[in-house]
Amino acid sequence: MLREKLVAHYERAGRAVQFRNREISRLEGLSDAVFGFAITLLIVSLEVPKTSSELIATMRGFVAFAFTFFILFTIWYRQFSFFRRYGLEDKVAIALNGALLFVVLFFIYPLKFLATWTVGRLMGGGKSIVLANGELERIVKPEHIPWLYSIYGCGFAAVFAVFALLYRHALTKSDELGLNDLERFETRQAVKLNGFIAGLGLLIAASGASMLLENSTGPLRYSGDVLGIVIVLGIVMLMRLRMRGRRQRRAMESLAS
Repeated sequence: MLREKLVAHYERAGRAVQFRNREISRLEGLSDAVFGFAITLLIVSLEVPKTSSELIATMRGFVAFAFTFFILFTIWYRQFSFFRRYGLEDKVAIALNGALLFVVLFFIYPLKFLATWTVGRLMGGGKSIVLANGELERIVKPEHIPWLYSIYGCGFAAVFAVFALLYRHALTKSDELGLNDLERFETRQAVKLNGFIAGLGLLIAASGASMLLENSTGPLRYSGDVLGIVIVLGIVMLMRLRMRGRRQRRAMESLAS
């Protein structure tokens, strides 16, 4: 139902030419099932609260659930847009889509952990948790912070690297797909955009690796300021890339008209 509404929206916007494949393929059906399964893994609680205290404690996880759900929905929408536009179902597209689903399922619990910990810290939660054996342990140990940077940076890079490869593959099939000049241009821009975002994820992972090297030769020095600079520069360059793409798109549309 959601897919049909999205296709209708693009048709009303005059962009139906970019959405050639109207039928939902088995590949997309499998992808939707995997994304649905991933969302079920994010459920705040599988049991109905028995007391008001349990209800309040359960609702504290709602913000983290909303954050991770938004990220998953964004990835699903990007995947939906690609297959609606190109409808590729060859071996390369199937392999890359499988890699995307693998990354999503593999990182769903780390993503939920990060969101829960971040939201808990913002809401004034404690730094430690009581384990099942009664021991008190820090939620995130300082020596594990570099590993977390590397893990999440690699996961972030992997998702957008797969999208960049998917659009690159679609570009190589532009003649078979019958893409016009504007569609070829948008495909090239998608390759650049997703590749750039993947590079930003690799920079985050590299910052974690640098902290690991620092820790191996001396006391751990947090590189949060360096990471912040990398992220800010990445966002600025990303905005410039998008603005440049929009100007070029308008120029091509004016020439086409």
